[in-house]
This record gives sequence, structure tokens and C-alpha cells, in this order.
Amino acid sequence: MSNELKRIRKLWDEYQKMPFPEGYAGKDINDICVTSLDTFAAGCISAYVGNGRLDKNRINILKSCLGELDSILPELNEYPKEYFLSLKEICLGIVKSLRGSN
Repeated sequence: MSNELKRIRKLWDEYQKMPFPEGYAGKDINDICVTSLDTFAAGCISAYVGNGRLDKNRINILKSCLGELDSILPELNEYPKEYFLSLKEICLGIVKSLRGSN
């Protein structure tokens, strides 16, 4: 197992212990449903952590999630920002890891 996969698994374990930000379920920020964003990103991360790779469709979903995270993060503060920054760190780590393995 690569060091990057170990790092991502550790971040993922920590992230999964974080509660979804209160009051944000179903909330749209910049026309992005943050609940769906979280769900789609988590699905891709879970698949990656489970087998160390992603298919092309999930890679594209993860890249889309990164763009959406960049859109919503400036609108957040305090805990919601911390939560979604953690999600972004994991997504970015996976995309960089996959880029390096091609």
C-alpha cells in the first residue's frame, strides 16, 4: 500500500467521524446542493479507499466535486468550512495520487 493511500485512508477515517454541518442538509450554496456534493464525493472516496483506484466515471465525478467545493468554500465559515475543507483535501489527494499513477 502506498504512503499516499495510507494518508488518504487516515484522513477518510477522521472525516467519517465528523458530523455533517448542522443546518446544511439539503441546503444549496451557489446552486450546489451540499448534501449531494458530500454524498457523491464520499462514494468516490469510499471506492478509492476500498481498492486503491477509481474508474474513469468516478474520477470525473471527483473532479466535478472539487470544482463544486471550490465554489462553496468561500461562502462558508467555522465548522462547515472545516468540514468541507477536509472533504476537499481527501478529494484532491486522490486526484493527485491517480494522476501520478498514470
